[in-house]
Amino acid sequence: MRKLLIAALIIPITSLAAENPLLSAPANNVAEWKQKLKEFRKPEFPNLKEYPKPFHSPNYYKYSLNDVCSACHTFAAHKKDRKFSPFYNAHGTFMSCNVCHFVKPGITYSWAEIKDGKVILLKKGDFYGLKYIKVGDRIMLSGEESSAKIVPVYNGQPVELPLKGNENLIKDATAVARMHNALTDHPLKCDDCHKANGKLDFRALGFSEERVKDLEHNEIVKGLEEYKTIHFPKFIW
Repeated sequence: MRKLLIAALIIPITSLAAENPLLSAPANNVAEWKQKLKEFRKPEFPNLKEYPKPFHSPNYYKYSLNDVCSACHTFAAHKKDRKFSPFYNAHGTFMSCNVCHFVKPGITYSWAEIKDGKVILLKKGDFYGLKYIKVGDRIMLSGEESSAKIVPVYNGQPVELPLKGNENLIKDATAVARMHNALTDHPLKCDDCHKANGKLDFRALGFSEERVKDLEHNEIVKGLEEYKTIHFPKFIW
């Protein structure tokens, strides 16, 4: 995908692993995480022979698991809240888990890519991969896919750990304890961001004014708040 890159900051793995905010929390419950790691079973996506009806197009998306979080949890980590989970999981394809789960004062947000075990902060470009275009009398979404994600930046460091070069971290109970202890007990919800002056500065992230208006006054968020129950086909889970 063509990207108009103005500036990038490449952070070595060694520095990232040593200084990353995800590893700065105390490891005060290592025994608990040792037991959890023994019992852990990585979620598996269903292997469907046919695409669920009434949908008639195969799901060809394959997301590369190149960060430590999704290496264990995958992009379908949310399951408890059947109303909101599908939307949280969908956000995981273009937004780091840490955007919602690593919450501290002074955080900023940036687009970033993981390439060859390095986190590259992207200052400007066409990262989301979707844009509005007009086809005849219809307004449609179009564009190429992008591997870039929004990540939080704390004390100058991106709060993201590449999987490459850090594979042993997810087997180390002390490191796993530190990573989870760094996360908030109160992750961000939809209306924390999808509103004017929300947690994410959509303009600073490069969204057009038209897109900012859609994100700040999102109809899906309004619908989720209005309707008590929303039914989804099982394949989303």
